[in-house]
Amino acid sequence: MNRSRYIPFERNRYFYGKLLTVRDFMSEQTYFTDKGRLLNRLLFGSGVISGLQVVAVDDKSVSVETGAALDQMGREIVVPSPVTWKLSMLDGFTNNEYAKNVYLCIAYDEKGKEPVHSVAGASGRDEEVSEHNRILESYRLFIREKPPQPSLQEYDHLIEDTSIWYEDAHVRILQTVPRYIEPSSTFDLRITIEKTIQTPHIEFEYEPDWFGVEAIEELPEGKVKFSEPTDGGQTTYSKTIRLRALPVPPAEKKMQGKVSVKAGTTRLIVGDRLLYELTHVKQSIEISEESSERRMFQAFYERSLDRSLESPSEPCVYLAKINLLQMGATYVIESVERVPFQDYVINPTMLYKILSLQERTSWQPRESASDRSPSVPIVPEIIEFPDIKEEFLAFQEEEEEPEREEQVATGIVEISIVPQEKKKWYQRRQKNFYSEEIEHGLGAGAVLITAGISEERKESEELLADLLNRNNAIYYGSKEVFSNSEYDSDYPKVSIGSVHYPKKGTFRLGVRVHQKTERTRIRVRWWAVKSFGDSVEMENRLEELVMHQREVAVAKK
Repeated sequence: MNRSRYIPFERNRYFYGKLLTVRDFMSEQTYFTDKGRLLNRLLFGSGVISGLQVVAVDDKSVSVETGAALDQMGREIVVPSPVTWKLSMLDGFTNNEYAKNVYLCIAYDEKGKEPVHSVAGASGRDEEVSEHNRILESYRLFIREKPPQPSLQEYDHLIEDTSIWYEDAHVRILQTVPRYIEPSSTFDLRITIEKTIQTPHIEFEYEPDWFGVEAIEELPEGKVKFSEPTDGGQTTYSKTIRLRALPVPPAEKKMQGKVSVKAGTTRLIVGDRLLYELTHVKQSIEISEESSERRMFQAFYERSLDRSLESPSEPCVYLAKINLLQMGATYVIESVERVPFQDYVINPTMLYKILSLQERTSWQPRESASDRSPSVPIVPEIIEFPDIKEEFLAFQEEEEEPEREEQVATGIVEISIVPQEKKKWYQRRQKNFYSEEIEHGLGAGAVLITAGISEERKESEELLADLLNRNNAIYYGSKEVFSNSEYDSDYPKVSIGSVHYPKKGTFRLGVRVHQKTERTRIRVRWWAVKSFGDSVEMENRLEELVMHQREVAVAKK
């Protein structure tokens, strides 16, 4: 992948007799590597995937554990075994007396491996020509004495707006506000001061010029102020101002809040110097009823492809911030802060499990023992005993809801079983016959359909049925159990099925004739039952009914 430019992918097309050259084989490799890196860049971003812990092994050396990372071009960086380096041996470490914080970085690197004699390259030349037979995908560790620019932080620009008030070799002052906020919600305006150990006392102040936001607490003298503690000795300080977004005007859906400064009110004092070369910071915050998360996702997906593939000129991952103490002409490692800019690549499965856990535990917040202040005693919650009179009245007022019965519908349908004429001699005789679509009248939703062969008498058939000794009966299930008995019927052997259309509130019956018959129609009685509960509840009730019938049958034996 050529930096941040998207190049259309081309792959080899093979055919018999094709002359394969180095270009073809290189194209084959480039196709797969560039496509994989493009997906890494767009789907996962950059940062540490696993491992790569940085620890100080002595006053001047650090160890990097095994792990993997992705850089800003989607390239995989793998450290297969732990390595230990002295800081003075790493590229970029100058040990200048003003630097207290340095940053350990890792970058993708390739190295040639297995040099071999090149026959084609050596023809016509006296000296021996060699080429590397393999390319080893490796890494490079180096030191940077300055942090990255805020605009280069992965995806931070979609969430926060960070501006630089002042920056030189010894001092850097940043101000951060969120990009999006809901009306009447609170947020933090954060000022970060970074300095070296040799930098003297720092003071910073300005008079704000805000629109659409307001401070929750009154500012001292109406100004945003920071003054380094006299006993500080730190290299990084953070000053937080709590703000509130104002409501959006009634006729508007959103508005742009402004966080700016009144001209001529900014002061930065470093030691006995008053600095004037400050940037005029003017930040905007979109205030809208739409959730901040939704707007962040919208901004993420509206990025152009070029913007998505942007990468710095020297892509790398910041593994650690190393704090140094000057000891005369040398230094010692004071502490190591791992992944200072929170550049991580999170596994989708892990993210899903974390979000699922938050959903399960959000309804039951728990206070851990470490969160409790030791000076505050733990007092058990006092539960008052309920008034018996109120309980009795409440019991009297409650009325039990009457149990709603199931809805039942039934009917009779006659299905023609006259087969169609065969158009070809090899066609099979029709055995399956279907009814028209039947509306059961119980409305949309799941219903239970039951059907059986009906020999029920019509009013006009009462006298004739008595003369012919016909049974007034309905046969369910297998009719074979009544064969050659006094309960047998002259109906042919058939199978009955049904198909239900829940959304339409209709169903269709079908019969399959298994033997020859002179009948031309089959009369079927159907029943439709609808429960007020859901389908799962209805199925459970049917299972209970079947189990009960089995128990009764066993008891009779």
